[in-house]
Parts: sequence; C-alpha cells; structure tokens
Amino acid sequence: MVSRLRRSRMLRSSILGIGASVSIGTFALLGCGGEKSETPSTPVAVEEIWTTTLPEGFPEDVPRYPAAEVVKANSTLGSGLKATFSTSDDVGKVASFFSDAFAAQGWSTERADRADGTLVFADKDERSATVGISSAEGKTQIELLVIEMR
Repeated sequence: MVSRLRRSRMLRSSILGIGASVSIGTFALLGCGGEKSETPSTPVAVEEIWTTTLPEGFPEDVPRYPAAEVVKANSTLGSGLKATFSTSDDVGKVASFFSDAFAAQGWSTERADRADGTLVFADKDERSATVGISSAEGKTQIELLVIEMR
C-alpha cells in the first residue's frame, strides 16, 4: 500500500514534470464495469461547466488570493475543484501568499520556484492542492487544483 506521503510525492513529481504551467484538461466519464450486456457500452462525454464564480461549498481552508479575479472555476465530479485566477501582482508575491496562507490553515506545504513560474504544493488530511503561478501578457495567472485523495 502506498503511503499518503509517498502518493503526494509521486503526484508532485509528475506535476513538476509538466512545468509551472498547470494545465487542467477535460474529464471524460467512461462506462463502469458490471454485468456484461449484449450491446457494447459507449463512453459518455461529460461537459464541464465553468463559471466566473467559485463553486458553492468552496473550502474555507483553501486560500483565495485577495487581489485576484476568478477567470473560471468548476467542481470536479464531487472529488475536487479547479479554478483559474488573474491578478496584476507579481509571481513572487502571489507564491509567498499561498505558501503562508496554506500553512496558516494547517496544510503542509512545499514550494518550487522555476524560471517560468512557481508551484506551491499543499497537503491536509485526505486532500492535496497544487497552485501553479505564472506570468503572461502582463498579468499573473493562478491555476488552483484541489483533489480528494481517498
């Protein structure tokens, strides 16, 4: 059995491999196994619904950058959430905020500063959060992903 810490480190390693740009793709819901039927099951695409407000029930212990505008956000089939924010503040200031704010809420944190941006990783109980912070077109973009590790 893989420990939570090892799972978290494996997740971090794979995310570091993609760089500071945290790209969150579209999920597809595939048919579940069960009794075999006469007709083959067809995968069903699930349309993600993005809004410009944070999802209802956004966790109170997940920091929100005060000077950022929500660009888009959604919940991930009950197992997490994704959000993109934009601010005019610099990458370093935003990264420091998230490192400090997660720690103040009882999350364990790690920070990876790279030439193309910064990643902040946070773990608490059975949740893991990744914040990708980068600069583009004179703005700082914040990509937040929070998932349940059950």
